[in-house]
Amino acid sequence: MIPVNNVLRSVYRINDTDGKFNVLSMCRNNEKYLGLLCKTPHNFYILPDHPWNVLIEQVPDNLSVLSLHSKPLDCIICYDRAEQYREAQSLAHRFHIPIILVDMCSENLIRPQHLLEGIHAANISLLYRHPDLRICNSNHIQNSWNKDSVSIVIPMGIDTDIFHSVPENEPIIALDNNISAQLGAEVARRLKEYSIIATDHDQSQPKALNRSRYFINTNQTVTVKLLEAMASENVVIAMRNPDTESFIDHEQTGILINNLDDIGPTIKHLEESQNLRVEISQNARKKILNDHSIEKFVNKWSSAFSFLKSNFYTPHR
Repeated sequence: MIPVNNVLRSVYRINDTDGKFNVLSMCRNNEKYLGLLCKTPHNFYILPDHPWNVLIEQVPDNLSVLSLHSKPLDCIICYDRAEQYREAQSLAHRFHIPIILVDMCSENLIRPQHLLEGIHAANISLLYRHPDLRICNSNHIQNSWNKDSVSIVIPMGIDTDIFHSVPENEPIIALDNNISAQLGAEVARRLKEYSIIATDHDQSQPKALNRSRYFINTNQTVTVKLLEAMASENVVIAMRNPDTESFIDHEQTGILINNLDDIGPTIKHLEESQNLRVEISQNARKKILNDHSIEKFVNKWSSAFSFLKSNFYTPHR
């Protein structure tokens, strides 16, 4: 794959009529977010060694694996400042393209982590990256990191026609498919008396989150699946930290706990307090409807790509 000079690409872009960008996206457990991105009218590519997990999300029509026959790339998107950014930076230098960094967590967490991880940076300044554009999932995340790059807040979008409540008589608990075996065993040990299902499986089956009553957020960050669960009127139970506290109002739009031992007693309390449980679940869906529409997400990302086009691929006189 031969890098295309930015000047030549600018000429190509100025004569380009379809306005579509060719975007390389890192894809290691980012199928959900990338699936949302593919709702914008652009062409997306993933690397051959970043296989797409079809159990998490169907492959969008406008996504393909990067090859020798792919169109010249316009930008690269990565989703964490640690390991993934270094790989993105190497690729950006190779193809002479700008980097978009999507900040999904605050400086407090360094990168998305699950509940049993405790990653801390020996020198946090090493994570102060300088991408060409930062996309932040929230104002809280935007304010956490250094301000050396242009940044735009784009809350994640959820298709609330797909994710909605289909109540079951029994209390079903949903867990993220990507949960580690160790963490899954820890959660299951505390919830022996309840039915536990995975969030994603064969796409021909009904959405698991539409059937479940509770969603245990096994990550320390606010994830797409957490928002999908809220749209499905699940009561989300998440570990208390600055990121989750900035998003979830305790006992209003979800439940914040201090450790894994709180999971069992929390669900028992909610099962005994039906009015509180129903109020939380309904408030959760209202929050998604009000703040996380897929239309707003697509429109803001379209503006972000337009920003890149005007700043990198439009010749200035």
